[in-house]
Amino acid sequence: MVVNWTKWIYLILLLWLLPAIPGNAEDRKPTVHLDAIVVTATRTQHRLIDTPVITDLITREEIEATGAENIGEVLENKAGVIVHRDGHGDGVQLQGLDSEYVLILVDGEPQIGRIAGKLDMARMAVENVERIEIVKGATSSLFGNAALAGVINIITRKAASPFSVNFSQNIEQHNTYDSRGAVELHRGRLNSLLTLSVNSRNPIDLNSSDLTTTIDGYANLTGSARTAYQLTSATNLLFSGQYFTQDQEGISESGGIVYDRLGEIENFSGSLGIEHDFNLENLRRISPTQLTGKLYVTRYDDESTVINRDNKETSSHNLNIQDLLKGEIQFDATIWEKHEFTMGSEITLENLQSQRIEGGDRGLYTASLFIQNEFRPIPSFALVIGGRLDNHSEFGTHFSPKLSSLYSVTNDLRLRASYGQGFRAPDFKNLYLNFSNVTSGYQVLGNPNLQPESSHNWNLGIEYQVTDTLLGRIHLYRNDLLNLIDAERIGQSAAGGSKFEYQNINEAFTEGADIEVVIGSYGGFTSAVGYAFLRCADKTTGLQLLNRSTHNGSLKFAYLHQNSGFQVDLRGRYASKWGLYDDGDKVLEPEELASSYWIWNIRLSKTLFKSLKASIGCNNLTDFKIPRYYTFFGRSFYGGLSLAY
Repeated sequence: MVVNWTKWIYLILLLWLLPAIPGNAEDRKPTVHLDAIVVTATRTQHRLIDTPVITDLITREEIEATGAENIGEVLENKAGVIVHRDGHGDGVQLQGLDSEYVLILVDGEPQIGRIAGKLDMARMAVENVERIEIVKGATSSLFGNAALAGVINIITRKAASPFSVNFSQNIEQHNTYDSRGAVELHRGRLNSLLTLSVNSRNPIDLNSSDLTTTIDGYANLTGSARTAYQLTSATNLLFSGQYFTQDQEGISESGGIVYDRLGEIENFSGSLGIEHDFNLENLRRISPTQLTGKLYVTRYDDESTVINRDNKETSSHNLNIQDLLKGEIQFDATIWEKHEFTMGSEITLENLQSQRIEGGDRGLYTASLFIQNEFRPIPSFALVIGGRLDNHSEFGTHFSPKLSSLYSVTNDLRLRASYGQGFRAPDFKNLYLNFSNVTSGYQVLGNPNLQPESSHNWNLGIEYQVTDTLLGRIHLYRNDLLNLIDAERIGQSAAGGSKFEYQNINEAFTEGADIEVVIGSYGGFTSAVGYAFLRCADKTTGLQLLNRSTHNGSLKFAYLHQNSGFQVDLRGRYASKWGLYDDGDKVLEPEELASSYWIWNIRLSKTLFKSLKASIGCNNLTDFKIPRYYTFFGRSFYGGLSLAY
C-alpha cells in the first residue's frame, strides 16, 4: 500500500485549525501523580507518596501521549529503564542488569517465553494497560526468583463507564499498521473490559549489500479480557485472560546460500482469583483484614523454521512449548494500628519441551513462603521488614530478606533507603541448552553444573517536591553479584563459528544513579529530564560488563492547549558507547564499542469533534541508523485516528 503522506498531513493540519467543540477537550493537567495507588513495592496498596520502597510509575495518560504501540516503546522513555533491541526483541535493563534478571508481571503474574534470556516487551500491547509500576533492585525480593534487577508490573485497567466502545487506527511507513479496540461494561456487580489489538509490519533491510533482512516482519494479534464480579459486599471474584499470536518472517544470507526464516508464536494465560475483605463483612472490625487467593496458568509456544530458498529443504526446525502453573494465597492485616502484616505462599510448576535442550523435556518446581511487616510508629516514618523462602527442586532452599524505610523530613522532602538480597536459579536455557544456528554457525551450550546467582542490593532515594508542579528525584544504588551467569566462548563449533557455554562469573558489581526532574503543567507546557549513570565490571578481571552504556538520558517536552485539545509531545533519548564484544584480552578497544546515539520522536494530536481524535508523528527525526549495532530503521512518519463512543 502506498500512502500519500503529504496530502494526509495537510488534511490533519487543516482539521487542527478547527476549534474543538466547547467542553469536549479533556481537562488534563499533566503533573506528578504522587496520589496514585501502587501495589508492587510491598504487595499491598499504598499511595505512591507513602510507599517505603522506591517505585517508578507510568500512567495511562503518559502511555497515550507517546502513541506507543507496545510496552517496549513505553518503557524506553523512563529514566533508568534501558530498552535494548535486537533480533530477540525489546529487552529491559535495570540497574545495569540484563533482561533475564528483570521479572515481568501482568497484574502480579509472571510472564514466560524468554528467548536468549530476553522477554520481548514488543509483544505486549498497551490497549488494556492502566499503569506500569517499576521497582528497581532486589528490594522486590518478595516476588522471588529472577527479580535481582527488579520488577516491572503491568497493571491492566478496569471498565470506567456503564458502556463504551473505542477504536483507533495508526498507519506508519514500512507498511506498519496498528489497530486497537476496547469494549467497557460496568453495570451493577459486573465490571468487564475486552480489548483487541492487531499490528503488522513488513521485513526491513538496512543493508543492500546482501539479502539478509535487518528486522523481521511480523503480524500480531492480542486479545484480553478482565472481569470482576462482586459476589457479596465483602467478596469479589476476579478473572483475567490474554491471548497473543505472532507470525514472523525474515531472510538470512550466509555463504552464498539464502534462507527464509519463519516463526510462529502463540501465548495464552488465564487467572482466576477471589478477594475477601473481612472489614466489610464485620463493620465493627477496626483493623483492615483481607484474604486473596489466585490460580494462574500460562502456555507459550514458539515454532521456528529455516528453509533453504534454493532447494526448498528445511535446514532447521524447532518447537518450544513452555507451561507454567502457579497457585498463591496472601493474607493482609493491620495489627495494633501501627503494623501492616502480610504473609503468603506460592507453588509454581514449570515445564519446557524443546529439541534445543538435553532430554527434550524438563520440569522445575518451586514452593515459596513470604512474610512482611510494615511498622509506622509516627506518620512521617515507616519501616518494612520482610523476606521470602524459596525451595527449588534443583537448588534447594534459599532465603531472601529485605529491609526498607521511608522518612518524610517535611511534607515535601522524602528519603527512602533499602537493602535486599536477591536470588536467581539458573533456568532451562542456562542448564540444558544445546543450540546451533545454521545460518551463522555459532553454538550455545547449557551447563548443568551452574550455581544459583545471588546479589546484595542497596538503594537510597531522595524525592523533593519543590513546588506543586516541580519534582526532583535521585536514586543511588549498588549491586554486588555472586555467580553471575554469562555465555563464555570456549572454542569453535563444528560449523566453524564460535562455541559458547554458560558459566558462572565469580563476582561482579553494578552501581550508579538515576536522576529525574519533572515539571508539571505551566501555561500548558510540561517537561521532564532523566539521566542514568552506571559503573559495572567483573570484579576478577576488571572488564566492564558488555551491552551497557555508562550514560543514558531522556528528555520530554510537551504542550497541551486545553480549549482546542491540541497537544504536542517531543521526546528524546540518549545512550553513550557500550561494549559490543571482547576479543578475549579483557580490555574494550574502540573497535569493540557500539556508537552512542540520540533518538528523537515527535507526536501531534488534536481533538476534532466530540468523540474523534487525530494524530500524526515522526519517529527517529534525525534518521539515525547503524545496522551493525542497532535495529533502528531510520526516520518514519505515521498518522492515526481514534474514535470513542
